[in-house]
Amino acid sequence: MSDEPTPEPQSPPRTASASGFREAVETFRLPHYGPLWASNLVQFICFHVLFMAMQWLVTTLTDLRGGVTFLSAIQGASIALASPFAGVIVDRYAKRNLILLGRLGLVGVATTTALLVHAEVLSYWGLVAIGIVGGALASVLGPATQTFVVDVVGRNRTQHAVTLNSIGSSFGTVGGAAVGGVLIGAVGVVSTYLMAATGVVLSALAILTIPMRGRTERSERSSLTRDLREGFAYVRERPPLMLALLACSMAIFNGAMGPMRVIFAKYVFEAGPSGFGAMSAAHGIGTMAAAIFLTLRPPTKHFGLLISGTMGLYAFGVLAYSFAFSFEYILVVELFLGVAGQAWNICAMVGFQLVVPPEMRGRVLSMVLTLAQLGFIGAGVVGLLADAVGDQLAVGIFGAIPTTLLALQLLFGWRVLKQM
Repeated sequence: MSDEPTPEPQSPPRTASASGFREAVETFRLPHYGPLWASNLVQFICFHVLFMAMQWLVTTLTDLRGGVTFLSAIQGASIALASPFAGVIVDRYAKRNLILLGRLGLVGVATTTALLVHAEVLSYWGLVAIGIVGGALASVLGPATQTFVVDVVGRNRTQHAVTLNSIGSSFGTVGGAAVGGVLIGAVGVVSTYLMAATGVVLSALAILTIPMRGRTERSERSSLTRDLREGFAYVRERPPLMLALLACSMAIFNGAMGPMRVIFAKYVFEAGPSGFGAMSAAHGIGTMAAAIFLTLRPPTKHFGLLISGTMGLYAFGVLAYSFAFSFEYILVVELFLGVAGQAWNICAMVGFQLVVPPEMRGRVLSMVLTLAQLGFIGAGVVGLLADAVGDQLAVGIFGAIPTTLLALQLLFGWRVLKQM
């Protein structure tokens, strides 16, 4: 195949009277989007199974909360540190090929983990090293997958393509949680890793059925650092983008919720793998509900306000999580967190891609993903804090701080955010 940029597909023009449902159906009818969506769905399910297996595995290697959250922290750090360079790579090279290589790389990581666990030679620090490699691969897969969707459907279908992709992600969260919880309890961590790796192989093969390589915006080549500086300069000159990215940085607190979920399941509620799966599934149902709603009513303006507001709602949900007076209550809060988190994800993925030029999409989106991964700092700290003051108080502190900061941002910065 040629490395020339693929012409943007022509999709039917949107009309004001067209319903969200009809536009979603029309998006599915575009060439190659259906296979891409199905491929991503399989990836999302298997990735969530692998994530759950890793989280459960680490609880068997250490009893310390700080040890559990440190693994998430170091993996998040590898994603955050690699993401800026990954954004430049995504803007330079064929996205389909990057997705294929990234998925096959993760298959190798998952298979290696399974073999080491089976041989009973995997240590805690070995799992940390594996997490770093997996995080580096994920740093490329994230922006490549998101921007390839836009290349396949065209910019005038971005809202519906991204929200439909988010529905697939939500199915993956629910399905992955249900399957992962059952598999870990029924067949063990090793078989769970191998089954999920097989699914990722299938998703990698499916991406090959799409003939489009993905748009590469530049024919000339400059240094990685020059391209990075260009992307940062573009954002610095636009205060609405800067303020919206500042809201995204609150993930430094909100991101701590991920690694604390398994701690609440195992130690606070003593719910076992099935309870852990139920908590993840409730979260997934919330993400699905938000994705379906925003497919029917896609965001079209005021993205800055939406990004800050939805991040604030998620922070409030983390604060509510700390009360944890019953398992049923936690399932409701998980549902709320799923709605708020998915709403933020869609508003950010759609908003940033629509307001920046095509040649900047990979770099700006990698900034968003880098900030989203700042939770690695919170993940490391919240575990140590939980060991010192208790699980619930630690989560409460990590919910109260961003809730307050984002409320102040909306109060004093709403006019600037509204310009995005």
